[in-house]
Amino acid sequence: MENLSATSEQIEELRRLFFEKVAKDGHQIDGGFHPADIERIQNREKWLRLFIEYNDLDLKKALTQLWDTCEWRKNFGTNDLEASQLRQEYLHEGFMFPKNRDINGKRLLIFRSKLYVRGTKDMDDVKRLLVYWVERVMYREEDLDQISVFFDLKDSGLSNMDMEYTRYIINLFKYYYPNSLNYIIIFEMPWILNTTFKIIKTLLPAKAVVRMKFVNGKTLHEFVDESNMLDIWGGNDCYTYEFLEEETPTKSINNNVSTTGRKVHFAKLSPTESSMSDQHSPGFTMEKGTVGEEMLRVVQDTLVFNKVGTDYSGSVEIINIDLKPITYKVKTTAPDKFRVRPSSGVLAPGSTTTVNVVLVPGCQLTTLSREKFLVMCMALGADKQTNSQDIAELWKNTPSHSHLVEQHKLKCHLPGVSHVAEVSFRNGNAFSGSSGSDSDRQLSHLVREVHDLSESVERLDARLKRNQILFFLALLAIVSFCVATLYIVKESVDNQGYCAKRDL
Repeated sequence: MENLSATSEQIEELRRLFFEKVAKDGHQIDGGFHPADIERIQNREKWLRLFIEYNDLDLKKALTQLWDTCEWRKNFGTNDLEASQLRQEYLHEGFMFPKNRDINGKRLLIFRSKLYVRGTKDMDDVKRLLVYWVERVMYREEDLDQISVFFDLKDSGLSNMDMEYTRYIINLFKYYYPNSLNYIIIFEMPWILNTTFKIIKTLLPAKAVVRMKFVNGKTLHEFVDESNMLDIWGGNDCYTYEFLEEETPTKSINNNVSTTGRKVHFAKLSPTESSMSDQHSPGFTMEKGTVGEEMLRVVQDTLVFNKVGTDYSGSVEIINIDLKPITYKVKTTAPDKFRVRPSSGVLAPGSTTTVNVVLVPGCQLTTLSREKFLVMCMALGADKQTNSQDIAELWKNTPSHSHLVEQHKLKCHLPGVSHVAEVSFRNGNAFSGSSGSDSDRQLSHLVREVHDLSESVERLDARLKRNQILFFLALLAIVSFCVATLYIVKESVDNQGYCAKRDL
């Protein structure tokens, strides 16, 4: 899939739209955006080009992503992130580092999964390490050039695969470093991780899926030549990881001054009305300082109403793709028109539910397409109760615009009114004709497969440990029996010898 090329006019238009939005909404950003990012937007066409081309020249989408990126970069502190701020043992372990280049001359960011064990590291520190390497390589060493992510899965197993961290990596490049990947190279993937990578492929954008390359020792040369291959991959580079400081260390920049030495004040920018909606894209509500990781997958974005008996009803399937339980709630613009069952609830990781919506008899069908539904969700901590009363209280005390709440919008559709050719029907549910919806529907099955596989491995591991304990107990019993037997035999021999001497 080839990217469309952005023109200078489109780049200038995106720049204009951004600063119009800054003039209108910049007061909502506490302290304003980081001046280094403002300077980059003012002077670096290359950075704006990444956002435009990633969104197929759609300037509205590019603007939304650029704004979200600047907000995330400020909250995360990407421009001021230095090696001294990282957890030093992680920095020097070598489970993640840049080294050499791919066949197209793009830097490789290498993940040695064998050296990473799920649950043994602080996730926030690992995320900071990842952002540090991406910022250092792409922004400071490679001048915004693409990189290739290299997953070295040789000798790895399920304990080395962390879906939370993998999802973070995917979302990082998907939302905040657009159009930045040349290849995603998967080296020597064990068969036991096949299902896991099926799920990963469903989380990737279509453009990233075509860049994913599965290779082994015999085919790696198609993407990395031998001079750039490490010896552990069968190449010529006998490299042992050692952290090296940057040649030009990162310097913190005053929040009111750009890198050009020019002060940037939002109030002085042109207060022209922005043509862009202030809403974030569905599914992209996030907590400050974290990547907007999607928790809930809604199979379709349109609620299709079919006639069942005398009623009109529709349904939508929702899937928890997070690693923690979540609570969901469904709202509508016309609560007096619809009966929603269930309107709220709790979903365990990997589980699905179907929300059924029935149109109240007597309501006008002609206005149905104007109505909207909002599916909201938020994560539940380990200390949160899951009974209906506590869930209701949680939603009552959490505003829908909170950064903790993820939102997905649904449109209403009545077959025969519009877009009939675009919708096919299967068991009363609507699916678009694209393969993307089919993969969405299959995601729940893939999640279950990984979950079942993980449970099977855990059961086998527990059984192996029990067998080991039983083996040692049996061995101890045998040794004890042997010792006791020898003792009895010795006592018997000693007694016989004593009796023989006595008889003499």
